Amino acid sequence: MGAASAALLATGSARAQVVPPSGQLAFDLIREGSHIGRETVRFEQSGNRLTATVDVSIRVTLAMIPVYRLHHHETETWDNGRLLSFAATTQKNGRNFYAQGWQAGDNLMVRGTAHPEGYQAPPGALPTSQWNHDMLRGPMINTEDGRLMHPTVTSAGDSQVALADGRKIPARQFNARGDLHFDTYFSETWEWVGLSFRAGDGSFVTYAKL
Repeated sequence: MGAASAALLATGSARAQVVPPSGQLAFDLIREGSHIGRETVRFEQSGNRLTATVDVSIRVTLAMIPVYRLHHHETETWDNGRLLSFAATTQKNGRNFYAQGWQAGDNLMVRGTAHPEGYQAPPGALPTSQWNHDMLRGPMINTEDGRLMHPTVTSAGDSQVALADGRKIPARQFNARGDLHFDTYFSETWEWVGLSFRAGDGSFVTYAKL
């Protein structure tokens, strides 16, 4: 991460784990102009303990025939900004994947489909949960299969992002490149407000906040 990007992220360090007043985030997933699914993030706060539950459902059809299906469910538990654990399951085109993480002393241990034997995550590694801007500091733990990812994240500065109702709002844009490739957007208060990326088939996918 470049110095400018690190400096901009540092300004949000006191706002980690930003929870919207409604206790929920919801996005329509748009592929080349067509609605293909939805992602929701639900938050439950009890004192310093925060639980975030992520659900993603995607269905892509071609000539009314389903050609891609994905269901993803993840639960994260945080305490005063520290990740205690996460557990995720994914069903993708009939195949099952998982990823899990838990604290063992001062270390975050991870295992998943890609690493069933488990491994100790490096300091600062966090799940690829877009709602949490601290993830951008890297490294990132892929919540589909537990792989450790090392994308390069840069700040694109001030931008705009379109909401599901068509309105555009100001946003901070960050671009990840390398073994992960996406553009993600946050409000001035570090609430997650958008995402865009190229899918495996080259199609353009955007997240439009509801």
